[in-house]
Amino acid sequence: MPRDATAVGAGRLRPVGRWLRRRGAPGNNDPQVAPAPLDRFIRRRDAARFPTLPLVPLIADFSATFGTGWGPVTRRKHAADFTRFLRWLEANDLAATTEALEFLALARYVDDLRRRPKVHGVWRGSPDALSRSFAAGPAQTLSANSVNAYVRPIRSLAIWLVDEGLLAVNPFRRSRRRASLNPLLPTEETPTKSATRDDIDALVRGCAGDGPLDLRDRAIVAILVTTAARNSSVRLLRVEDVDFERSLIRFVRAKGGKTLEVALHADARQTVSEYLRLGRPPLLARSAAGADAGILFPSAAGDGRAPLGANALSLMLTRRYHAGGGSLRCFGSHRIRHATATLLVNNGMPLEEVSRYLGHSSTVPTRRYAQQTPEALGERAASALARAGLVAG
Repeated sequence: MPRDATAVGAGRLRPVGRWLRRRGAPGNNDPQVAPAPLDRFIRRRDAARFPTLPLVPLIADFSATFGTGWGPVTRRKHAADFTRFLRWLEANDLAATTEALEFLALARYVDDLRRRPKVHGVWRGSPDALSRSFAAGPAQTLSANSVNAYVRPIRSLAIWLVDEGLLAVNPFRRSRRRASLNPLLPTEETPTKSATRDDIDALVRGCAGDGPLDLRDRAIVAILVTTAARNSSVRLLRVEDVDFERSLIRFVRAKGGKTLEVALHADARQTVSEYLRLGRPPLLARSAAGADAGILFPSAAGDGRAPLGANALSLMLTRRYHAGGGSLRCFGSHRIRHATATLLVNNGMPLEEVSRYLGHSSTVPTRRYAQQTPEALGERAASALARAGLVAG
């Protein structure tokens, strides 16, 4: 019997026809019935064996299982994503059970998300953000990337349920579809929110001054610009994380629970040292004796025990950027991260080294961060063309 198609048996490969016939499926020798694809037959056979279970307790178990590794923002986001899906099921008279985790139902949910209005031009945390967004400009719908972000926790839930033997098949599995496309997880290529050298210079100018907050903000900007660190990595730094003896900064609360050691460059070293000597003590002066918790950048509104908040840091950067003459509407730490990575690549640092410097696990995300500018590519092309004798040197 030809073995052009095989199925995995108990430790050996068996012909598909024989494997299916033993389970009551039509075989290749049946002239009356066309053979069903193997995976589709397995799905029908297995789905009948799986009970229908309510989603709410399963979501609670899933969150309890993996939630210990999530940060506060991730926990809030996943809770909102699951609540949004459950409300959609209720609004469409669909039972909130594992039967809702099938391709066609999820495709309807994704289609609904892609037609929903998005908040733009205003602060999203405001209770009336959506209505204010409509007043600020023409209505826009959610981007494919936003829809992807809303649906991904449901995908993680489905994968977990399959692994636990509670769901027959993962509806997000991309069988018989182009690897780069998934109707349930739409994506779109969007330009990165980067910054130019002029933008960085405007931010630095905006931090001028001798007050405690000026010194603090100047130190934060110096670390962001020279290390390309993330918002949370910098604002959660502790005093002992800055090693002046070895000229290193240790980010022990980096993304993914990583611990990264990045060089403390001379300019940043001087700025941070000045802040520790002249800026940080006045910021702690209002706190009670012994209230210093060792936070490098304590919140000015607190008592020295709490770090600068994520929104507070982003707003500070935008305010300082505008004070220095910047023209972009908002200017956060991720723009600085993209800008530094791009400047490193365009000035000769190999992509693999930039990837390690940013704390990436591979060069794939680094390629999106560190994009070679047309000017830099043009200069290198001109040099190569001159060496080839195609243009005058």
